Formats: sequence, C-alpha cells, structure tokens
Amino acid sequence: MAKRPKTIGIIGAGRFGTGAARELIRLGHEVIVVDRDPEALEVLPDSCHTAIGNAESSEFLAEVGFKNVDAVIVAIGDNESASNHATINCKDFNLYTVTKALNTTHGKILDRLGADRIIYPEYDSGVRLARFLTRTAILEMVELYEEIFMMEMQAGGPIVNHTLMELNLPKKYGVQVVMTRRGRKVHFPMSANDKVFEGDVLVCIGTSEALTALAQRMED
Repeated sequence: MAKRPKTIGIIGAGRFGTGAARELIRLGHEVIVVDRDPEALEVLPDSCHTAIGNAESSEFLAEVGFKNVDAVIVAIGDNESASNHATINCKDFNLYTVTKALNTTHGKILDRLGADRIIYPEYDSGVRLARFLTRTAILEMVELYEEIFMMEMQAGGPIVNHTLMELNLPKKYGVQVVMTRRGRKVHFPMSANDKVFEGDVLVCIGTSEALTALAQRMED
C-alpha cells in the first residue's frame, strides 16, 4: 500500500527552507511555506502553497492551515526570537516540530521549548564534508533516524573476497550491509553467503561512528 502524502508546514523561505520545500514536493508531499518577505516566496514552485505573514502569531499560523499539517520545519535563519516563538506556536498546536538552530546555545533553548528535533545545518554539512575529505571509501551518507545513518562505501582492503558470514560486520562493527552494487547490477536482498569483491559499492546501515570505523578499516 502506498504511503499517504504528508502535508508539511515550513516557516522561513531562506535557502534551508526552500531547499526542504522543493525536495518534499519532488517526493510527492504537500507543502505550505510562510515568510514575512513576499519576494522570498516568489522562487518557490507553483505547486507550493505560500502565505505572507508573521509566524510569531499563532492566529496567522492557524488561519493558513498549520493546525492541520503533519509536521513543521521552522527554518528561520537570522532571528532567534522569531524562531523561538514560531516553535512555541507549533508545539501549542501539538505538531511534530523540527527547528533550525542558529548555534548550540540556541539549540539548548529550542530543546527546552519542546522542539522534537533540532537541526544544525552548518555543523552537519561541515561534518559531512570532513568525512568525504578524510575517508575516500565513503561515497554518500544519509541520516535515516536520530544517530542512524545509511552510507554508500567503496569496498576495499581486508573485507574483499570474503562472504558476509565470514566478515560478520554486525558483530564486529555494528554495521549491516543491506545492498550492493557491482557496476550497473544491484544485488538486493543480501544473504550471508554473498561475497564482497574489490570495487563493490556497499550500502550499509549503522551509527556514524560504526560506519566511519568500517570505512577506515577498508582503507588500511
């Protein structure tokens, strides 16, 4: 059964908010974006619902339909007070709220205000860049859930020419291989007897530390 498209509210039409809006629309979800600046909303796709107004006003958010959304992204990037008030309003509506933090101190405040998830875009992108620059085995990494990631990595080093049973990666590293790609051929699902060859792209799930440790081992 296909999943029901969600309706996501986004407060703030800066680079972070508009990027989230475009991706959500691409994935088939409905999006409502609000911002004080009408020009900021002009760059959004026609399929995106927009409203001009102040998200510090709970009456405004209720009027444009935020009480009925599935979740909210508070993407205000330059006004800590506005971000805090918008987060409070969304939590008063009992909404799952993801808020962009301006810094770690702001993140602590958002946590106390009840934000369900706090995002540090600059920090997260910096960490991701550092991993790419220092771990040549890492091709891509996506956060699936809090502290749980899916990573693509290039097989190499001591893990090649061994079966998954022989490698026993879940026990040794806390990493589960869920799929492999060899050239244009994708192998899914995996079995314990599947062998890893030099150059295979492994799609793995685990914590950031576990995945990075495995990538480092493949470069030894």
